[in-house]
Amino acid sequence: METRHITVCPVCDSSEWNKIYHVKDWDIEQCPHCAFAKIDPLPTRQSRPEMYKKDKVLERNTKKKPAIVRFSRVMKRFWNKVLKRDKSRIFRQKIEKYVAPGKKVLDVGCGDGSFLETIKGRYECYGVEISDYLAELANNRGGMKVQAGDFQSMDFEGQKFDAITLISIIEHVDDPEGTLKKCYELLNDGGVLIQKTVNYNCLNRKIVKDKWTGLRPPDHIIYFDPKNLQQLLKKLGFKSMSSSAWAFNDNMYCDAVK
Repeated sequence: METRHITVCPVCDSSEWNKIYHVKDWDIEQCPHCAFAKIDPLPTRQSRPEMYKKDKVLERNTKKKPAIVRFSRVMKRFWNKVLKRDKSRIFRQKIEKYVAPGKKVLDVGCGDGSFLETIKGRYECYGVEISDYLAELANNRGGMKVQAGDFQSMDFEGQKFDAITLISIIEHVDDPEGTLKKCYELLNDGGVLIQKTVNYNCLNRKIVKDKWTGLRPPDHIIYFDPKNLQQLLKKLGFKSMSSSAWAFNDNMYCDAVK
């Protein structure tokens, strides 16, 4: 697996790092100034497609997970049911809040197109997916145009979008600043970037520490909290930002308007 090192914090430009955990064969390092964290070294995005080939995707979907992961997922489903939270519904409502019908929506890391499926009747839907297999499944749904490949190196030929979604994506990329910068460039003025990612500042991580399921290297390789994610978005030029997070939820949401 090809790897690289992040020596300068993408959020605050510090070159200082504190080793916090060692999980599997990976060090988890945290910036002492803004609390951005990452594994060291990081798998490069050039090495990621191998992880998303059809056989690897099917293997991950069928492999029995550790007990703590299974328990975490059971609790997540329970609270989602109690609080009537549904991932697709949450993002659909966010799109409807910011974007008029008929506008262009790009879902980065769209998987098999399940989210785009819920909005394709009202919006012009586009997707990017690193897995050829999942991109094919998405396109087979109809009503959406999904390209397979690496988002950062993809040429959109001047096309712009009114909303871009990154649903559980940013924690997988080795260049978060470059990824978010490309999102900014692809948005129309007034367009919105809508994200969901793991919350490094959640209470669960503080309690169980290196056993926190949100770490999960080398699948998850970078970790934000609401404050430093907004700090990076502001650095890149986004004007208006809002975040939401809950103490016992491993995830957070962040919306940013260009």
